Amino acid sequence: MEQIKLVFFLFGSFFGIDDSYTMAERTDVKIDTQNHVIDIYQKNVYTTTVSEQDSIAVSEELFRIGNPAAKDKRFLWAEELDSYAWKTFDITSDSENKELNIDLNLKYNTREQLRDFAIDYVEEEGTYAIVNIESWNIQTTTGELRGNYWYFKDEISFSIFPDTPNYPKTSLYEYWEKVKL
Repeated sequence: MEQIKLVFFLFGSFFGIDDSYTMAERTDVKIDTQNHVIDIYQKNVYTTTVSEQDSIAVSEELFRIGNPAAKDKRFLWAEELDSYAWKTFDITSDSENKELNIDLNLKYNTREQLRDFAIDYVEEEGTYAIVNIESWNIQTTTGELRGNYWYFKDEISFSIFPDTPNYPKTSLYEYWEKVKL
């Protein structure tokens, strides 16, 4: 199996931020292997900041990713995504639930690019495989768990409910409301 370069539930990983302070409470992933489109929906993105310095870093990260006013300071997509046909993201504030949600959409060119997410194609079986990381708490109705891997035939669809450190969670809703345009 491949090294995980892009982590589905860590928004910052899509922008080359290795020490991102943000993660999603739930992440839904759908990969259309026929059209080579990846849809990633991160629900209730939050941070586990423990100091004022962490809070400043979170605000800076969000501003540099999502606010066009950041201009030349803006984070660019991670280099692993440079050769993708297209990539988009949409950050939405759910004022009713005080949540920040992020929808990422990527179009890859070859199935080898799925290795960026540690998804391999198993030629002999005609399936896709992803390692089962217990702390990710993967749930799926289209995959089959065999040993330490989830296998998917054509439709790759799963949700991740990652375990988190034992720090207080803070929704990024308030952070985003301060830095967005």
